[in-house]
Amino acid sequence: VCSSDLNYYYVRSEGKYPGNGYQNEGGSYSLGNSTKEQTNLNVNFNANKQFGDFEVHGFLRGEYYNSFAQAQSMSTNGGLIAHNQYFINNSVNTPTYSGTVSGEKRMLSVAAQAGMSWKDQLFFDVTGRNDWSSSLVYADGHGTYSYFYPSVSGSWLITNSLRKQLPSWISFAKIRASWAQVGNDTNPYMINTAYILNSGKVGDNRVAGTELSSTVYDQDLKPERKNSWELGLDWRFLNNRIGIDATYYKENTKDQIMRIKVPTESGIQYKYINAGNIQNQGIELALNTTPIQSKDWQWDLNFTYTKNKSKIVSLHELVADYITLAGDVTYGNFRIGSVAEVGGEYGVLKTDSKVEVDKESGLNVLGFHDGTKSAYLWRSNKVETIGSINPDFLGSVNTTLRYKNVALSVSLDARFGGYVASYNGRYATAYGFSKTSLNYRDEAHGGATYTSRWDGLTYHDGVIPEGIFKTGTQIRQADNTLYTVGTGQYSTGETFQELMDKGVVEPSHANTWTYWNNCWINVNTNRGVITDDCFHKLNYIALREISLSYTAPQSWARAIGARNLAFTATGHNLGYLLNSLPNKENPESVRGTVASEFRIRNYDGVTANFTFTINAAF
Repeated sequence: VCSSDLNYYYVRSEGKYPGNGYQNEGGSYSLGNSTKEQTNLNVNFNANKQFGDFEVHGFLRGEYYNSFAQAQSMSTNGGLIAHNQYFINNSVNTPTYSGTVSGEKRMLSVAAQAGMSWKDQLFFDVTGRNDWSSSLVYADGHGTYSYFYPSVSGSWLITNSLRKQLPSWISFAKIRASWAQVGNDTNPYMINTAYILNSGKVGDNRVAGTELSSTVYDQDLKPERKNSWELGLDWRFLNNRIGIDATYYKENTKDQIMRIKVPTESGIQYKYINAGNIQNQGIELALNTTPIQSKDWQWDLNFTYTKNKSKIVSLHELVADYITLAGDVTYGNFRIGSVAEVGGEYGVLKTDSKVEVDKESGLNVLGFHDGTKSAYLWRSNKVETIGSINPDFLGSVNTTLRYKNVALSVSLDARFGGYVASYNGRYATAYGFSKTSLNYRDEAHGGATYTSRWDGLTYHDGVIPEGIFKTGTQIRQADNTLYTVGTGQYSTGETFQELMDKGVVEPSHANTWTYWNNCWINVNTNRGVITDDCFHKLNYIALREISLSYTAPQSWARAIGARNLAFTATGHNLGYLLNSLPNKENPESVRGTVASEFRIRNYDGVTANFTFTINAAF
C-alpha cells in the first residue's frame, strides 16, 4: 500500500497604517507573503496468516517526511512621503526588505511489527522503528541522527480462557503489559551555531560585522529517549454494568535537550545539553457504571482519576543546582521559576521573593516606608521552594440519563493541586482594580478605624499586620524624629502591635499596604513579595458540557427520505462549580501549553459555546 500527502500553505499580507496628527504624519505600508510545504510519502507491506490456533500478522513500513518554509516582506521606512498613499516607493527612507528560509527538516523512517495471537486468548506484539533526522546533523556532517527504538506488548483475555471457571457475574476480564522506547529529535537548526550578521553606519559609510550567538551547543547532542512500561487490567461485571479499567505506568525520559545558563565570563549566556533522567509514574483509573437499566430508562455514570508523580533522577554534570524551565527564580515581574532539580519533581517552583519569617517569633518580618507611613512585608532575598506546578490529581465525571428517545448528558472536569502565578492578581490588586484590593478599604471589608497623628484626620482603612520589625529598623515619627526599633517580647525586634501600643506606628493605609506588597519586586528596597494575591494553589471543577438530544421517530426520518434523524442541543464550557483563584480568574488560562508553564498573563474570560445539531443518515 502506497500513500502520499502534499500540504501547501500560502499566506499573503498587506498592511496600511495611517499617520498621526491632523496631517497624518508618518504612517507605513508593508507587503508580505509566506509559504510552507509538507510532503509525506508512505509505503506499507501488510501480512496476516492463520496457522491452526495461531494467528500471525505484521507490517513493514517506510516513511519520508520533508518540511520547508519561506517568507518575504518589504515595508516603507521612516513614514510616508505622500500621506495616506500606500505603495512601497512612497517611503521617506530606503524601504526595508527581508527574506528567510526556515523550518527545513527531513525525516526518513523504517518501521516493522510482528505479532501473534493464540485462540483469541493470548496476544503478543513486537515493533521496531528507526528514524534518520536532519535536525540532528551538525554542519560538518556528524551527529547522532540515526536512532532505533523498539516496543513489546502482550495481553491475556482471561474470560476467553477461564469462562467455565469464573463466576457468572464477571462479564469480561483482561490484563495487559507493555514496554516501549520512543525516540525524539529537536527543532530544525537547533544544534548548529552561526554568526549573526550586523550592519551599521559610520559617518556616510555602511559597515558590516558579525556577532557570535549567546547560545552554544554540545557537539555530541543525542536524541531524546523515553523508556516506558505499564501494567493494566480491564474487568467488567454484571453484564457490563460495572467496569473498571486501571493502569499503572512508569516512564523515564533521558537525554532531553534543554537549555542551561553558563557563567557570563565565558562570553556566552546559554548552552544546550542532554539533560539527564526525568521520571514519571502514576495511575489512571476509570470506573464505568450503569446504575439503572430498563426498557425505557438507562442511567450511565462514569468516573476517571489520574495521578502522576514526577522526579528528576539526574541532570547534566554542568548543572550546578537546577535548570530553569519557565519564568525566572531571581529576575522579572514575578521572580518565580519552575525548575528541574535533582531529587525533586519536574516543575518545582522557586523564588527569592518569599516573605522573610523571623525565626524566634515565627512572624513575618516587616519594613517601613517613610513616604507613605506604611509597613510592608520584607522580602527574604533567599532562593526557596514554594510549591510545584503539578496537580495532586485530575478527574472527571460523565453521566447520561436516557428515557426512551430523549437523553440528557452532563460532563465535569476537575483538577486539585499545583500552583499558578497570576500577573492579573498581582498588579490588579496593587493598583486597586481587583476585588481583592477592596480588603481593608473600610470597616465592611475588615479595615480598622483610627485617627492619624500626622494630619489629625480619621480613617477607616487601617491594616494592622501580624509581623515584627527587626532590631535597628528606623521609623520616622510625626515630629520628624527617628525611632530605632529595639527588643520587646522577642530578642529579634518589636512586633507591630507593640509599636502601635507605644504610639510609634499607626495602622497602615490599605492601599499602600496592598501596593507595596504587590508592586514590581525591587531588589534594592526589599519591597514586593510573593503573596496570596498572585500565587495560588489551583483547584477547580469545570462544568464542561451539558447536552440534550432527541432521536426522532422513524416516520419523521422517512418523511425526508432518511434512515434516522436526531436533534442535539449542547452547551460547552459553561463555567466552574469550584474555582480557588480570587477575582474569578479563568483557572485554565495559564500562558501556553508548555508542560513547565505556570503563569497567567491576562484576564482571559471563559468562552461558552452553544450548538444545535441535526443528524440525518440517508
